[in-house]
Amino acid sequence: MDNIGSRIAYFLVEKGLIQREDLEKVLPPDQPSGDVSVEEQLTQAGLVSPEQFRSLAEEFFGTPFASQPDFPKEPILLDHLSTQFMKESKFIPSRLTDNTLTVIMSNPLDFYTIDAIRLATNFEIDVLAGRENEILEAIERSYGVGGTSMEKIIEDTETVPEYRGEDEENVDHLRDMASEGPVIRLVNLIITRAIELRASDIHFEPFEEQFRVRYRIDGVLHDVESPPKRLQSAIVSRVKIMAKLNIAERRLPQDGRIMLRVKGKEIDFRVSSIPTIHGESIVLRILDKSSIVLDIEKLGFPEDTMDGFRDLIHRPHGIILV
Repeated sequence: MDNIGSRIAYFLVEKGLIQREDLEKVLPPDQPSGDVSVEEQLTQAGLVSPEQFRSLAEEFFGTPFASQPDFPKEPILLDHLSTQFMKESKFIPSRLTDNTLTVIMSNPLDFYTIDAIRLATNFEIDVLAGRENEILEAIERSYGVGGTSMEKIIEDTETVPEYRGEDEENVDHLRDMASEGPVIRLVNLIITRAIELRASDIHFEPFEEQFRVRYRIDGVLHDVESPPKRLQSAIVSRVKIMAKLNIAERRLPQDGRIMLRVKGKEIDFRVSSIPTIHGESIVLRILDKSSIVLDIEKLGFPEDTMDGFRDLIHRPHGIILV
């Protein structure tokens, strides 16, 4: 059984809620629990109710247990906190107020990770306990880079021929690579995720050993899961074809435009291509008029600041300096 789950299970024994013999029938100490959590196994066996397990987990961890409203409705993007780190350490940022970041963790006693988050963000950290599967699902839902979609598409691109520099005049080769189904799906996925995260720009940046994708969100560039370097030419060519640019021209800057329907909305993209020493750098400026209208509740103000702001904007005259 998993370490944290087993510790909570034996905490139930200490509390006298279940007998050790009954526990070891359901969870033999020398057998792995597989993909089923300790909580699920205990509740399925009728040894404890979900409410009892949750209550005892709160007592064991000394911290409240997260409920569904605690999980973020929109992703909290922070520099130096990669999605891979969240997945490996099984935590997700829940909310950010003033100088305090609240995170939901499957193991609130993982002080090493808590210290790492504090050092990376320079925020005070509050912790809520949470179920591992719910945390991982929330990471996938909020950040869209949990791996399922991107990794599956990248696996499918194993059949896409790798483009080599000496073939750069071979326009047909470029067009063939850009027309591969997995490449089309990969570019569409990158664009769709940018829209979901309310990004204003998508940057495709070539380097010597990597091909990096970044989103500009609220004026700040954020690294996101990037495709392998071998797909650089295929992806760049795909974007250029969509923008009706000359895919054979790789030495001069080019500008174009893409009109796409994404999630039922017509969105305009302005595309710029700039040659660099390691290949063409592409920037897509996203012109989504619907994203300009923001709910005042989504500005991220603490409650007391929001109350003061509402009072000010309802006054008959005055000015607010930002």
